[in-house]
Amino acid sequence: MSGIRTRHLPAADRPWLELDEGSPANVTELVERRPATRPHSRDASLTVLTGTLGRVPSSASLAGARPSARRSMVLGGAALVVCIFSFVAQTIITRSVQESYVQPYFILWVSHSFWVIILPLHTVYEKLKRRPRSLAALKLETLVASAKLIVQRRRSHTGSRLESSSSFTSDLYEPVNTTEQDDADMRCGATTGDEDGSRALATSRPGWVVWRMIGLTAMLAGLLNSSAYLWYVAVGFTSMSKVTAIYNMSCFFAYLFSILLLKERVQVVKCVAVGISIVGVALIALFDTGADVQALTEAQRHARRNAELLGDLLSLACACGIGLYQVLYKKYAVPKDYHSLYHVNFMTALLGASTLLVFWMPIPALHVIGIERFRWPDGRQFAFIASNAMFGVAYNAGFMIALALTSPLFAAVGVMLTIPAMAAVDMVIQGHALAWSILAGAGAILAGFATLTYAEYCDSVRKTDQTADSSSSPPSAAVAPTTLT
Repeated sequence: MSGIRTRHLPAADRPWLELDEGSPANVTELVERRPATRPHSRDASLTVLTGTLGRVPSSASLAGARPSARRSMVLGGAALVVCIFSFVAQTIITRSVQESYVQPYFILWVSHSFWVIILPLHTVYEKLKRRPRSLAALKLETLVASAKLIVQRRRSHTGSRLESSSSFTSDLYEPVNTTEQDDADMRCGATTGDEDGSRALATSRPGWVVWRMIGLTAMLAGLLNSSAYLWYVAVGFTSMSKVTAIYNMSCFFAYLFSILLLKERVQVVKCVAVGISIVGVALIALFDTGADVQALTEAQRHARRNAELLGDLLSLACACGIGLYQVLYKKYAVPKDYHSLYHVNFMTALLGASTLLVFWMPIPALHVIGIERFRWPDGRQFAFIASNAMFGVAYNAGFMIALALTSPLFAAVGVMLTIPAMAAVDMVIQGHALAWSILAGAGAILAGFATLTYAEYCDSVRKTDQTADSSSSPPSAAVAPTTLT
């Protein structure tokens, strides 16, 4: 076998290979295939193979590989549970603090700036777990995932999805000589040329790759912050249940933008699921009347209706912007067939850093033009703002994980479960009886989410089967990466 070499790696040298408890850690072989000719040429590529000379146990999975459909749905669902709890807590805290401190943009800025702590927290977790990983391995994983985004973006522009990665990225990096130590530290599980081009770009121009990610997250942060600001403003004009219900119409916009930007197939099942959920939102939003309306005068009722209408319109604009943000994040910030939760949190931390360092500028601008006169919060108000920020960290970390493991539509409809959750909070804390519209709307949302979950699971199984069929083809064949919805 010309060009084939094998070597046995102890478990300590293979932090990127995760085995189940039943799998022997000392029997896994790393098999490398190198071209028999021109080993140091620009066109020479290195491919990591599993199963050529001693099959890797089926329970083993490379960290960068796509998890199974069931595992993706379970992890995505767990992340959504964190999102729902955090969203409810954020809504209650924001409404409470704005009763005495009406500074929505400042609250938003503090909340989103706190995202910078997500990456250090994840790093500490990686160092403390049973099989800790080195900082060098984490850095390399993040750079490779980021480089894949650059390579994939360039490939989508040229339209040459099956083009050789070495020639494709020839103008982006200088050729580098890969070593066995590089391969041992590398956390890559794909077997396509795209992976090799990403690794070469990541190792030769890491600073340039990071700057590209900073520019990407700065643009995404602009869209996210402007949309989220509308939500913070709307909370002061209308009821929490209405804000929550209308905000969650982002699933409709997420599906619409997924069809337009991600080229997702129009499926009847998903359309029905979204339609059922939107009907539930409409029932809650249109028939939500406060118990104290009858005690108001006609002038007060008119003023309240105008305020609620403004809050509803702001919430709708927020939903549209958030739906667009979710799809753009999936399109430009999630590498195809390379699942890395560390890279997800790296991108989230960059969003927080962009907010902290750049998007403080609207605070003095809003003060000067008189829209939001700035004043410092007192101790109690700052404690509320800090608590809101911590729940925001939990919400967005969970949402980014759900978005990366599933799809924008699944994540958006899943977050709709905050609507019945908020209704339950109103019933328990404030003692409000649940109206028929809330019960019917919550039931419709749950039915829509269940329908979408089934459709999403079927899609994940289909794509996993396609990936398995592609990986069973000869190593020399070029395989186009599977597009994630």
